[in-house]
Amino acid sequence: MGGAMEYAVPVGILVAVLAWLIATFFKLNHLRRQAEEAWVRWGQATEQRNTCLMELSIHLSGFLPREDMRPRRMKRLADDTQRILSLFHEPPPNDELRHLSHSERKLRDIVIGTVRTMEENEEMSEDAELTELMDRVSLSLFRQDETTLLYNARARAYNMALESPGAQWVAQLFGFAALHTIV
Repeated sequence: MGGAMEYAVPVGILVAVLAWLIATFFKLNHLRRQAEEAWVRWGQATEQRNTCLMELSIHLSGFLPREDMRPRRMKRLADDTQRILSLFHEPPPNDELRHLSHSERKLRDIVIGTVRTMEENEEMSEDAELTELMDRVSLSLFRQDETTLLYNARARAYNMALESPGAQWVAQLFGFAALHTIV
């Protein structure tokens, strides 16, 4: 009888440690899945934005001088984003995400410049189709911003959970790795 009690404490500790490791695994898995779902939503919002930008770039070409590169740059940058989205159905590695963030910033700069040009050009600002396209682009940018915030918040929550001492063991055992945010 005394022999069985000797093993009760070590077995109890082992069971507690295993339960803690399993709970940590499920927590990390859940947080990672939430971040991946937010990435999918970001991708969908970005694809909708890209569709609007393609239509806008076609329509803009009729108003801007042939040497104005904005419509072509807008299309190229939207294509870059689309290429990355088609390659990565989950958050991409840091290098690709950095390239994606850079393209996104450039694309926004072009859209902002285009809005200024529209405001300064009477013919463009009075064109109903162009105005409607710009409204759709603005709305799609707003939706994309919302999903960017959601993805970044979920990626940060997952990364914070990874930083806890016990989670680092679980991460090494099961291959959990930090996610990078969209800048």
